[in-house]
Amino acid sequence: MDNRGVGYIYDSESRAFYPDTPLGGGEVADGDGVVWMVRYVIRCGGNDPDLHGNQICVEAMCEEDGQHGFYVQVYRRENAGDPWQTWPGREQICHTAGEDGEPIPLADVEAEVIAFLEEHYEAIAEPEIEVAPAVNAVVNLPVIAATEDPGTVGFDIENPLPGSVEAEPSYAWSWSNGTGGQGPGRGYDGTDPLAEPGHYPVHAVYARSGQGQVDLTATWEVTLFVEGNPPITDIEPLVYEAAETFTVRSARTVLVD
Repeated sequence: MDNRGVGYIYDSESRAFYPDTPLGGGEVADGDGVVWMVRYVIRCGGNDPDLHGNQICVEAMCEEDGQHGFYVQVYRRENAGDPWQTWPGREQICHTAGEDGEPIPLADVEAEVIAFLEEHYEAIAEPEIEVAPAVNAVVNLPVIAATEDPGTVGFDIENPLPGSVEAEPSYAWSWSNGTGGQGPGRGYDGTDPLAEPGHYPVHAVYARSGQGQVDLTATWEVTLFVEGNPPITDIEPLVYEAAETFTVRSARTVLVD
C-alpha cells in the first residue's frame, strides 16, 4: 500500500501491476426501498461471492472515461443467511480505480531495481576478478581466481510502486584451457594449493606456457515483494560479466654453486 492508500495486484500474464482499490459493498437500497447486502466480484474464473478476495485476469480489464479498472459482477442478498444472487442489470460493471488506476508495467519496476543495484552495489554491476599468481602463473601449478561476493542483498524501492527486493548471486567460471568452476572462489591466503587443492574451489592448471584467460559470469536472481502479492520472480535474471588475462610460464631449472 503506497502513501496514497493504493495497493497493487500483480498479473503475470500481462506482466503489470494494477491498483487494488476497495470494491465497496456493504448495504445498498434499491428503488423500492429494499436494503440489500451487496458484494462486488471481479469477473475472472475462480472468483466467487462466497470467497473473500478477488483474483484478477486480463480478460476482466476495462477502461472508462480514461480510467482503468476491472469488470465486476454485483451480487446481493437481504440477509446474511441467504445465498448470494446476481443483481439483474448489474452483471458487468466497469469498476475503475480513479486517478490512480493506470497499470504499472513490470518493466518499469525492473528498471528501478537495476538502477538501484548499479548505483549502490558496485561489486554487482562491475565484478572484479582476483587472479593468483597475479603476474606470472607457472605450468602445472594451480592458477587461483576469486571475486568479491556481496551475498544476498536486499533493499526497498518506492517508485514506481512501494516494495522490497532480494537479489541472490551465482557465479560461473570458464578458463581458457577448457575447465570451469562455480561459486565466488577464495583469494590466495597463504594456504598451499598443492597440499590442499580443495581449499581454492576456483582454480585451473595449465600444461603449456602462453597467455591464459578466465571469464566470470555473475547471475543475480531477483525476487520482488509487493504487499498483498506472493513473491514475484518474473524479473529476468541480471547477468554481469568480467574477464582477466594472465601469462603462464614454464618453470626453469637454475644451477647454483
